[in-house]
Amino acid sequence: MPAYLSVEFSFPYSTFTQDFVSEIYSVVFSCFPFKTGYWMSEKNTLEEIIRWNASLLAKKFELGYDQHVKHDYKQVLLDSDLYRHLRLFWMYQSDEIGLHLIVPEADLFLDRKLLKYDNSKVLPLLNLSVKLADSFVVNTVQTYHELGEAVPLKIVSNGQQPSTEPFSIVGSEAFRRFESKIGSAFSTTKLKHGVLIMKEDLFEDWMKQRSWGYL
Repeated sequence: MPAYLSVEFSFPYSTFTQDFVSEIYSVVFSCFPFKTGYWMSEKNTLEEIIRWNASLLAKKFELGYDQHVKHDYKQVLLDSDLYRHLRLFWMYQSDEIGLHLIVPEADLFLDRKLLKYDNSKVLPLLNLSVKLADSFVVNTVQTYHELGEAVPLKIVSNGQQPSTEPFSIVGSEAFRRFESKIGSAFSTTKLKHGVLIMKEDLFEDWMKQRSWGYL
């Protein structure tokens, strides 16, 4: 199994409705179309996957240590020519709804040792993240490598920068608490809801994309 880079979205549970899953999927699929279910969900239709995941989120379901994975949220594969594998799955924990988008790290790097990204592969993930953050109430969007993890919301709210490898999104109030600590390797810009933080070279390419009218 390859090492994956994760884009982790955290939504406050208070925003959950029975249409939440289908509405989130609709935005995601506008960027990366639904391909198939995954990991024991290959034979399920999209409608079955939506109903199943919405039902589990409504119950704040968390898979127990002794429970079979067949009881867990149903995962989906997304269609894209840019990546060998693009997978999406849900989690619930501590009054937060987590949505995880994972892609093989090797698909994103020009130089893994120097952490040099192929920004043409990162930008579609960034654009989807901005679209979701502009369309829904999002606690944070964080990115991290296989051995990394998202910074807990409580810690971000207390002034620590979220995991930004290579971008993140955070609410404006939380951002003000660590704004002065952000290093020169990062650039920031305001969004409709919150602040986008990203590696400087990624920011340059993102701004070029915007000026060319690709967003």
